[in-house]
Amino acid sequence: MRTTPTPTAVKVVSDAKAARDAADVTMLQSVVAWAVEFRVDNSLVDDLTFGIDGVILGGVGCPLVSEFDVYDLAAVLGMSSEAGCTYVGKTLELRYRLRRIWEQVVALQVPVWKAFRVCEHTLTLSFEAARYVDQMLAPTLRSCSFAQIERTIAQAIDLFDPEEAEKRRKKAADDRDFQIHLGQRNSPTDGTVDVTGTLSPEDALDLEAAVKQGAKALGDLGCDESLGARRSMAVGEMARQQLTLDLESGGDTGGRGVVIYAHIDADSPHVSLDNIGGGDVLVEQLREWCQTAGTTVTIKPVIDLNEDLSTKAYVPTAKLVEQVRLRDQNCAFPNCTRRAQHCDLDHRVPFNKNNPEAGGKTTTSNLSVLCRKHHRAKTFSAWDYTSPRPGVYDWTSPSGHRFRVVRGRRHGRMPVTTPLDDPPEP
Repeated sequence: MRTTPTPTAVKVVSDAKAARDAADVTMLQSVVAWAVEFRVDNSLVDDLTFGIDGVILGGVGCPLVSEFDVYDLAAVLGMSSEAGCTYVGKTLELRYRLRRIWEQVVALQVPVWKAFRVCEHTLTLSFEAARYVDQMLAPTLRSCSFAQIERTIAQAIDLFDPEEAEKRRKKAADDRDFQIHLGQRNSPTDGTVDVTGTLSPEDALDLEAAVKQGAKALGDLGCDESLGARRSMAVGEMARQQLTLDLESGGDTGGRGVVIYAHIDADSPHVSLDNIGGGDVLVEQLREWCQTAGTTVTIKPVIDLNEDLSTKAYVPTAKLVEQVRLRDQNCAFPNCTRRAQHCDLDHRVPFNKNNPEAGGKTTTSNLSVLCRKHHRAKTFSAWDYTSPRPGVYDWTSPSGHRFRVVRGRRHGRMPVTTPLDDPPEP
């Protein structure tokens, strides 16, 4: 039986929303004040890209800010470096290029999330085009639909930036992509992976025809799976045997050749996988993979992740690289989830190439996984960290804030970042 909320309860919700909206605006104003403090003079920067001196995160006309200090702010906000840069960029876009909309936001007439939606579209526009969008949308943005916002953006581009219109068309063609999200399982044990892509119309039509044909062929052969399952199976068959896509290459294109690092517990029906996106699958599913026609099974010696390997050279051996990446799984920087396969190996205590005996060693205990941007931050700024034990990293930011990054306790889990003002229990 439904009950009618009391006026008191509704007022509590209304007050909480008003407080949240006011806090969002206070956060924006604080970020603008931060950007003024860490502003970088244009004359110090050779080009408007990420660099040691400064970075432009908003559109043309927004101030440049210190790159590595943005990572500091992002960590304090509990965001990844990428998310922090995006948040700061939209804030600066709003304050310096969309000033009428900014005033509406500060007056609590337009919610921050809706103003940010406009910023997403104007960041790459010329100053004149952004000003036009600001003038046209500010008076009615509170009630504007997303379709109206997009139409206004398109008008601004046509009026002030025809070259941008052509650039966007070309960019759309260049942005065609096809991704297999190995690191984003739908659930830890369902054994499925999402696939997304952006294709040209002609490629999409050809792929649809091929998948449709493959699903029908599987059905004709007696496969009783659902149509959706047969379509996904058809894509797998195309990949293994190229039944539909007759592509030529210089190498062997048949069969599977994936190396899987599997951790099997005799008391569990699941297998923990490290290198193909993490997560757990059933032992039976792993058996089916290995028994599929055309699969190449590679057996490798077990790597002891607790053994302290070493080399006298600066560049680690292949086995040492493999061991450290398997141990860390992800970049060790706060809130970064970039997979280890795409990261550098960092000497926590720097290696002295002129006098190797005086610097840090190339050993398991002195190496960590850092993506390129965070490797640069550690090397060229005041960011620093220690490792009290394998898989645990204590970072100190340029502003003195401290964070602990702990690798997931089970294989394939994302690392967890915790502020160290109140250190977690070991």
